[in-house]
Amino acid sequence: MQTAEKVLNAFERKGLRKICAAVLVNGQWRNRYKNESYTLYKEMELARNIRWRRLQRFGHVMRMKEERMPKEALKGYIEGRRPDGRLQKEMFTNSGQRH
Repeated sequence: MQTAEKVLNAFERKGLRKICAAVLVNGQWRNRYKNESYTLYKEMELARNIRWRRLQRFGHVMRMKEERMPKEALKGYIEGRRPDGRLQKEMFTNSGQRH
């Protein structure tokens, strides 16, 4: 599992713990286990849901006609090349005019 997925899943569990709250067992309060929270929530994990929706969107764009903008952007290629190194700051004179 990648780091971004772990962070998303941890964020989701934190929210579910706050929403589902604690449970009283034998007179003792305890936090719910992550499987209990997901059982109550009845939805797939956030990272998996995002991955699924991205795949659905990709399929939707691939079925579009070739001249549609999303399809062109997906299959597009940027011509040219950026210059190497740090970009130069533009020079200004004391009056604020460009040099």
